[in-house]
Amino acid sequence: MKRKNIIKFTDSVWDYSETETSSHISFIKMDKFLVLVDTGYDETTAKEIRDYAETETGFKFKYVIITHYHGDHTFGTNVFKDCDIISTRSTKKILEKKVEKDYKDKNIILPNVTFDVEYEIKDDFKTIKIIETHGHTQGSAFVYIPQESILLTGDLLFADMFPFAGDPSVNPYLWVDAFQKMIDLKPNIVIPGHGHIGSVKDIKEGQELIKEMIQTIENLYEKGISKDQILKYDKLPAFTKEANQRWLKMTIDSFYRIVEEKFKLLSET
Repeated sequence: MKRKNIIKFTDSVWDYSETETSSHISFIKMDKFLVLVDTGYDETTAKEIRDYAETETGFKFKYVIITHYHGDHTFGTNVFKDCDIISTRSTKKILEKKVEKDYKDKNIILPNVTFDVEYEIKDDFKTIKIIETHGHTQGSAFVYIPQESILLTGDLLFADMFPFAGDPSVNPYLWVDAFQKMIDLKPNIVIPGHGHIGSVKDIKEGQELIKEMIQTIENLYEKGISKDQILKYDKLPAFTKEANQRWLKMTIDSFYRIVEEKFKLLSET
């Protein structure tokens, strides 16, 4: 771990960005303990961050917040097995299935504290709000610290880059709603799941990107264009031109499925 990758934003919030994946690992100093937000992809980095944070602050970690189930946010949980690991109930359910198959060779510690909708960690001076929105994945959540006006989005935001939007449990309509909930909080500092540290402007841009993709898929679906044809369509939004082609195909597949479900439900009413 390179210490230059650790940024201290306030007296109580630090962030580390992994150069390999551009994903973020953050920690928060409360009155008497530390809270981690996402663990990163590997145990070595997670341990180095834990050692650094506890040495730097003189406090010990008590809680780990998992914003969603993907490996680059959960594979370091074993380093924090003495802590309470918090996630939405949906995230834990998905992780339970993943550790039986795709993640069976990883030392993942499952969350022992789960919630629906919202959860708070408090001390005498500060509150950490964890808010479930779904969207990027079933069970996705973001973290907000009102006293610091800092918002940690998890992978609900990929700042200035094409997002991974092809998870089997993605819901683009709920994703747009999630962006709006974050925008309404008007944070001063936005720490994304991937990409550069930003502001509300980046959240708005992320929202518009998802909206434009939804509108494109809806329009093409109504014209009877299949999802296989869409990938070859020359009028996709401009931001897709530089997208990872695998991610783009997965995004189209997933969004098409959700759009199709929507229109079928509308036709039945």
